[in-house]
Order: sequence, then C-alpha cells, then structure tokens
Amino acid sequence: ADMEDLERQLQAAQEQRFRIIVTDGVFSMDGNVAPMDKICDLAEKYDALVMVDESHSAGVVGETGHGVSEFFNTYGRVDIYTGTLGKAFGGAVGGFTTGRKEIIDMLRQRSRPYLFSNSLAPGIVGAAIETFKLLGESNAIHDKLVENVNYFRDKMMAAGFDIKPTQSAICAVMLY
Repeated sequence: ADMEDLERQLQAAQEQRFRIIVTDGVFSMDGNVAPMDKICDLAEKYDALVMVDESHSAGVVGETGHGVSEFFNTYGRVDIYTGTLGKAFGGAVGGFTTGRKEIIDMLRQRSRPYLFSNSLAPGIVGAAIETFKLLGESNAIHDKLVENVNYFRDKMMAAGFDIKPTQSAICAVMLY
C-alpha cells in the first residue's frame, strides 16, 4: 500500500465536501493485507471516512478471525464495513454492509445496488446467522484454517515453489 500517495490524494481532496478511503482488507490476488492502522491515521488527519471490504479477511485474519480491524485493532476507527456471505461465512450468496445508523440509512435511500436488488432468502439469512454464532463461540474453525494454510505453504515451499508471504489465508504461488 502506498501511504504517501494516499496522503497526496487526501491533501488534493481537502476542498471536497466529503472524503472517503475505500480499501480491501485483504487483496484477493496476492493476499496483501491493507495497513488499516496507517489508513485510519491518515483518515483522522484529513477528516476522511474509512470503508473496508472484509470479504477476504472476515473469518480468516486476526487472532479470532474478525478481520483486519481485529488484526490492526482499528475497531471504532472504520466507518463502513462490507463483506460477503460467499467465503468464510458458509459459501452462501449475498453480502452485508455495516456502519453507523446514519450511514446505513443514507445507503438505504441512495444506493442504487440496494434499491434495485432483492432481499436474501430467509434460509440464507438463517444459515448466515448460525455461521456468525458458530464462529463467535469458538476459534476451532479459524485455528484449523490457520493450521491448514501453514501446512499447505510449508509443503509448497518444500516442493520448491515460491510462496509470497502474507498475513492472510491467500497463498499466492509465484510462477516465473
């Protein structure tokens, strides 16, 4: 992540009414983890909102799998979280957006994707709720994932593959 460029962009946007930094928590192609602590520092310095897509980090990154916000301890510093139910939360369809009530109310009134989409089926919502409960009650699934990822990385490196280091479960195998 290029924090110097982000700061230049925020400086250039100071005359704008609103500023928002939007980032993935984990970038899906290489497993890089966004430096949320530094991003939040810049957001506070330049009075910007922060939105993070936790699709590839929720359920995976952090000591208990609560994503990059847990990993960098940026709870309360991120304004909008988005995620998917199609990955760590059971492989269902759909996604979610969370944030302060004022932000969610505005999105409900103005977000075209929200306005022109259908609600999730009750069965999918029920399964997602149970998955959140399950992951909240125990770290066993998260810990097993970490164990499996480490095993895979170790075996791939022992076989001579170049595996890019990351704090996520994404194993980027470099082919030259």
